[in-house]
Amino acid sequence: MKHRLGISFVYTAFLALLLSACDDGSSAPEEPVDTFDAAVVCPADGMNAYGEPNRGTFTDARDGQVYKYTTIGNQVWMAENLKFNAPYSVCYDKIEGYCETFGRFYSLHENGEWFDLFDQELLDTICPTGWHVPSVDEWSALANNMGEGAKAVSRLNSFKSFGEHYTPGSDNCGFNSLPAGALLENGDLEVVYVTSVYWTSTAKDLSSSYCSWFSSNEISFGINRAKMTIRCVKN
Repeated sequence: MKHRLGISFVYTAFLALLLSACDDGSSAPEEPVDTFDAAVVCPADGMNAYGEPNRGTFTDARDGQVYKYTTIGNQVWMAENLKFNAPYSVCYDKIEGYCETFGRFYSLHENGEWFDLFDQELLDTICPTGWHVPSVDEWSALANNMGEGAKAVSRLNSFKSFGEHYTPGSDNCGFNSLPAGALLENGDLEVVYVTSVYWTSTAKDLSSSYCSWFSSNEISFGINRAKMTIRCVKN
């Protein structure tokens, strides 16, 4: 009788150990804790590293255009799309007031081509003095500061309504990302009133560049469209 009890005890202990091991291996990973706090990441008040208010306006000396800006982490971003009338840029006029709201569409490739090398001189001068076209790494840093994934997109997107295909964001940091879409070579708009598609300064290969694409789930980096909007970041 004692022998049977001993076997039963050993079997029960082994089964408990086995189940415990299975639980450890099959447990779903915990969701990362969302620690985003706008008061820390992008406080509306106070001064940034440039000795300027965290949010405000500046004037492009080239044409007198006044732009809003916002400080997010250690970056200072334009809070509007670029409107400077640069070579190969287009002010889309098939929709009334479109250009005033969404800015101009630009090509940064040589001769304004869809696929080509960067026009380096244009790339270096397209933004106002003291600002530049952000790289993939700088866009990634922005996404990381905002919590990454769908949360980052929502926190950067404008809270305004642009129709049934656009989901307004919370715009926690005053970035005001706008669903301008992109301009195709045939003059049609792609994903207009749906999402934002911005230039980066990072080449993909010898004939194409990366764009910063605000999908519903993340900020991703795909191949450039013919013409896209520009958000500048401070040097």
